[in-house]
Amino acid sequence: MSQRRKSAAVSDITERWGRSYETLIGHVVGLTLAVAGMGILASGVVDIWRDGPDVAVLLVIGTVVTTVGFAAWRFTKLPRQIRILDVFVTVTLAWVVLMVVGALPFVLTGWIPDFDDAMFESISGFTTTGATVLRPIESTGPGVLFWRATTQWIGGMGVIVLVVAVLPTVGSGGMSLLEAEAPGPTGERLTPRVRQTARRLWGVYIGFTVVLALAYMVAGMNLFDGVAHSFTTVSTGGYSPYNASIGHFNSVAIEWIAIVAMFFAGSSFTLLYRLIRGSAGPLLRSKEFHLYTVIVIAVAAILFVVNDAPGSIADRIRGAFFATTSVVSTTGYATDDYGGWSQAAQAVIIMLLPIGAMAGSTAGGVKLIRVLAIASYAHREALRHLHPRLVRPVRIGGAIVPDRTANKIVGFMVLALATFGGGALVIALTGPDIVTSFSAAGTAFGNVGPGLGDVGPAHDFLELPRLARWVTMGQMLLGRLEIYPVILALSVVTLRRRHRTLSI
Repeated sequence: MSQRRKSAAVSDITERWGRSYETLIGHVVGLTLAVAGMGILASGVVDIWRDGPDVAVLLVIGTVVTTVGFAAWRFTKLPRQIRILDVFVTVTLAWVVLMVVGALPFVLTGWIPDFDDAMFESISGFTTTGATVLRPIESTGPGVLFWRATTQWIGGMGVIVLVVAVLPTVGSGGMSLLEAEAPGPTGERLTPRVRQTARRLWGVYIGFTVVLALAYMVAGMNLFDGVAHSFTTVSTGGYSPYNASIGHFNSVAIEWIAIVAMFFAGSSFTLLYRLIRGSAGPLLRSKEFHLYTVIVIAVAAILFVVNDAPGSIADRIRGAFFATTSVVSTTGYATDDYGGWSQAAQAVIIMLLPIGAMAGSTAGGVKLIRVLAIASYAHREALRHLHPRLVRPVRIGGAIVPDRTANKIVGFMVLALATFGGGALVIALTGPDIVTSFSAAGTAFGNVGPGLGDVGPAHDFLELPRLARWVTMGQMLLGRLEIYPVILALSVVTLRRRHRTLSI
């Protein structure tokens, strides 16, 4: 047989058997696993560089996960027609699989022996929450600490956004995948092609990470710390290789760099892309950006006034801005235990925990654009009490919000309140005091990290009972995927199971 015929035969077999099965779930989940596996392999390389104790375990896990992921991706292909329900199931399942795989380096290296605690660390990482059960942090192997930071970097922009960026073709379902994962009520294209939009978003994200890592190193961090902290700042995750977080460095320059970086990480990356391209108008005209800026300045001023912590005026100003940007951007870094601040300061912080920053950022929370939409919606409904036939659209600045979108936002806010309140109630029933319970629920759903009380910056989530930690795990996932994809995915699974039961 000639070489040409052999190649044709191999191609025919590959086409017939290798990529014949159309499945959105298998294709996307496979590539998601491959991304996670490469992250674990990179962590193994870091462990070699830093003379860590977990080289073999990390390299084996990374190799196996990468191989399985690429195999699942290679031997499947995207279906020609992608249903919206399949999108929600795929996104939710991809995140769940990612979190389970992300727990393996923690538990198999022995740094977190219990699998449910390892799952907590993984979920907190990928959702960029930053709550931790790792104790003590500084004695953990460098490879595992780097993997811990990598989970936040992957989860910050979103693994589905990365998958869409590298897939050769996604068709009309690509935007649905982005919208199901993207933080905010609506997705926005930067180019007519969804794949190019995803690539440009990741381009901004990577560029931001590199610039920030260099800035941290110029300010005094070593290479490992600079990269690790750039990963967790740009992603608004907040994991640090040190128990004292950013406070470990005791550096004014590092703290101000973190303040500026957290502020921009809480801004819309689509608007930042346009700013980089020389178009500052969309960012400067954004009502959401105006509100975001006002909140940061106003809350920092309030914290400066009501905080009775010792120190010079400059230290108190920096501390107020650091705490504000850390909480509003949902990063969760700490330079001080604000659990020891005044009651008024703690009240301000606990109110900020579930709110978050701008849509299209890496921040968690309900997002300020929804706050603006709800305010306009409430104003319209109040006016309708006086003028029942009033026709008035919901607006954000000069833009009209379609009623369909406004109704989704109202529904989301109701579900968010139920998730936050219900979670706080269940946590309180397991034993913690009311401040700990409400702040744990708020910081978990808002993907912030440290809260108040027993889960404050000076503590960790091992202070909570095991059942309470499971509750916060669910809240972290619901907060990151913004409720709807998870609920709809569960609804699809339930309906299919019910249909099968009835058929039997």
